[in-house]
This record gives sequence, C-alpha cells and structure tokens, in this order.
Amino acid sequence: MKIFKITSVAVFLAIFLIACVDEPAEALNTQEVIQEISRDWSCNMEEDGSPISFTATIYANSAADNEVFISNFHNMGNELSLSVVVHDDLTLQIPEQIKNNQVFKGTGIISDDYTEITWNYTIEDENGDIIHVTGKYLYGVSS
Repeated sequence: MKIFKITSVAVFLAIFLIACVDEPAEALNTQEVIQEISRDWSCNMEEDGSPISFTATIYANSAADNEVFISNFHNMGNELSLSVVVHDDLTLQIPEQIKNNQVFKGTGIISDDYTEITWNYTIEDENGDIIHVTGKYLYGVSS
C-alpha cells in the first residue's frame, strides 16, 4: 500500500510539473512577421565609428509577399524607400540596390519579441568608397 501511495504522489508531481512548463512561442510565417515589424522605429546606427540616430518606418510591399519597404532608411528622407526581403527565420536581406547614387546591401536580424532589429550593411558611393554601418532599430524606446 505504501508503494502505491508513493507511486501516486510521484505520478501526480510529474504531471503537475509537465503542465507548468511554458510552451515555446509558435513560429510566425513571413506575412505575420511583416505585420509585427510594420511600424515606426527609433534607429541608432554607427557609420564607420560615427553615431547617427533617426526614425524610420517599415511597411509591407503590397506587390510582394515577402518584402517590406523602409522609408527614411539610413536617414535618407521619407521620400526614398529601400526594399528589404523578410524571411521566416527572422532574418532580413537588403538586396543590392541603388538609391541616391549609392549602392546598399546587407542583412538584419529581428529579435524574438519583434522589438529590435540588428543591422549590418554597407553603402558604396559613386567613387567606390565603402561605408560599413551597424546598429539597431528599436521599438518602444526613443532614440
């Protein structure tokens, strides 16, 4: 009888502990990721050692299921937008593109809670000089 009580308590505790374990967050598809990151961002970047801060806006590209536009990317003004490819694994790709006679390309990583994007990209000017840019887009934090 004592073994039955001990076994019953052990089974109850095991079930209780399993029930208390948090389930991992469900992975979002590309469209859901785009919905999560489409908003205004406070941007804190470093361009070859010099800090720059500005606000940028990410919004969906209605013509492509896996792309967004970023207006005021690299503080270029709201009238210019850069195209960025969004992947399910929370990575972003800036395909090579020319804006203001400069070539942009690079990558970004979206945080699991969708409140931060870490960027690493280059800008090549018309003389072939390359500027390396790193930094973060932050949501919910002013720049």
